[in-house]
Amino acid sequence: MESLSDTEARSSQDAPREDGGAGDKAEENKFQKAIGAWRNIDLTTLVPQLDTVASDLVAHQRDTLTQRKDLAQKTKDFRKLDDASKLNDIKGLLKSYQGFIDLISNQSKSVQAAFFQLYSPLSEAPDPYPLLEASIDSLVTAEETVPKLTSENQHLQKTVTKLTAQLEEAERKLEEERSARKSLEDTRDSKIKEVEASWEAVLSEKQDNWESKEKGLEEKVESQDRLLKELKASYEVSQRLGKGDEAEGDTGRGATAAELEIVSSELERTSHRLAEVEARNEQLRLELAQSASAQVSQQVAVEDDPAYLRLRSENSSLLRKLESARFEKDSDRTRLETETRSLEREIKALKAEKDALREKVQKWSDYENVKQELEVLKSIEFATGDDDDEATEIALSQNGGASKGKGETLEQLLLARNKKLSNELTVLRVSHQDLQSRLEALQEELSTTNMDLEKSKLLNETLEADLEKVQQEASNAFDPSAMSVAGTYTSRYPQSSFAGTRRGRASSPTSSIISGFDPAHTPQNTLSALRAGGGDAPGGSGILPMVTAQRDRFKKRNTELEAELQKSYQSVSSLRSEVAALQKDNLDLYEKTRYVSSYNRGPSSSGAAIHAVNNHNNTPLYNSNDTSSGLTMDR
Repeated sequence: MESLSDTEARSSQDAPREDGGAGDKAEENKFQKAIGAWRNIDLTTLVPQLDTVASDLVAHQRDTLTQRKDLAQKTKDFRKLDDASKLNDIKGLLKSYQGFIDLISNQSKSVQAAFFQLYSPLSEAPDPYPLLEASIDSLVTAEETVPKLTSENQHLQKTVTKLTAQLEEAERKLEEERSARKSLEDTRDSKIKEVEASWEAVLSEKQDNWESKEKGLEEKVESQDRLLKELKASYEVSQRLGKGDEAEGDTGRGATAAELEIVSSELERTSHRLAEVEARNEQLRLELAQSASAQVSQQVAVEDDPAYLRLRSENSSLLRKLESARFEKDSDRTRLETETRSLEREIKALKAEKDALREKVQKWSDYENVKQELEVLKSIEFATGDDDDEATEIALSQNGGASKGKGETLEQLLLARNKKLSNELTVLRVSHQDLQSRLEALQEELSTTNMDLEKSKLLNETLEADLEKVQQEASNAFDPSAMSVAGTYTSRYPQSSFAGTRRGRASSPTSSIISGFDPAHTPQNTLSALRAGGGDAPGGSGILPMVTAQRDRFKKRNTELEAELQKSYQSVSSLRSEVAALQKDNLDLYEKTRYVSSYNRGPSSSGAAIHAVNNHNNTPLYNSNDTSSGLTMDR
């Protein structure tokens, strides 16, 4: 029996080993899947293909770089051309850009193809690092556990031989016990029959007692029913006889009640004695059966004792528990040793990483100095642009200078600088709008002045031609000494047209020297009426001095108009210079905005500054392709 308990304990020890074998099978399946996946990848053929793709990509990059340089040079040359040349050369530049875009597209396609060629097999392959690490751990564990397993195998072989001998001895004892058990069972059957007979006698005795008790109770119930009926009949008779016989009825009922009490007391004593006799009889029968069963149990062997069997089973269970606890202890020890080795390897790796980080820290020991210099450069970049920048001075005074290296210095400087730039931009925008409105007004005035000048030139030419014709006709038709009366000259053009051009003058300047000549009373407008002779007139030489004075006035007016035109051109040139300055400021703002957007050290504090600077890039400027400065002149 001890050998059987040992075999059960060995089987309980083998159960966790089988579980460990199942885990090893699952791990082996993972390794097989990983090996199959990497076999399908076939690095021996994939790497040469990627080498060819890499060489093609390097060639594409070289071509892209050269074409980009060519495009940059062409773009610079194109920007230097005038508008007419730009219209002629823009098609070639667009073709160059299209070729560069096609080259980039082909390069992108080749890169995508190479990427998917590499990604499609690698996406299905597992990560080899944990598998390799597990294989290394298993190899190290195997090297350390092979001697233990060898010694354990030898010990198990010795145990197997010992257990085989114990098993044979146990089988022999089992056969002996079986034969002894058969003999005991034969004797036990007879004893059991005797015990059963005694217990059957006890049961029959109890059954007879119960039946007799039942009969007595039934007779008692019948007698009580009969007595109850008699009492009921006597009660009814007494009710019928009336009140006269009440005394006699009371005496009769009293006697009957006394008799009933005597009979009931005797019946109770008799039933009590009968119950005591029956209980005594049952107790004797029970003692007899117990004495018979005790004699049978005394004859049973000690090995069949239930207490002995219970202790034996408890002993075997304790042995199994002891073996399982020993196996768990060994497995825990192995697991702890494995974890200890893995922790030692991790500690070594961490030490190496710590040494590498320490070397990096030593290399980066000048970080604070570089950071301080960077802060100084940033403060110079954003704080020293204008010496009278109040916001920058406030920010510097609050932060204690940029040399402290605080995280809020640059953000506050940026905010102050952006505030100032926004104010300047607002002022420049308002001034730009004012200058633009002034420019439009000056352009309108210039256009009207040019129109007036053209009309004046036409009128002047017409007047000079008419005067020349009149002079020729007068010199041919009249003698200078024939007339001494100063004549008048009336233009053949309508007065309204000339008056409109002369800004509201009612008549010709020659009308101021008319002496006693009314054109309305002259019947004919001949050349004799238009000429003046003699030397008595104030002019001394006829109408020519008046025409000369008129021409001088026109020349003076033309000079004034030319001066105004020159002033307008000067204002236009100043506006162009201001617009160029605005464009330059806008470009500076854009560059600073790009610098701010690239500065991501403090996103929460610098986000507002970046947003404020980006709002300044949307400044509308009046650009055009007609002039180099971005303005269009309405001529």
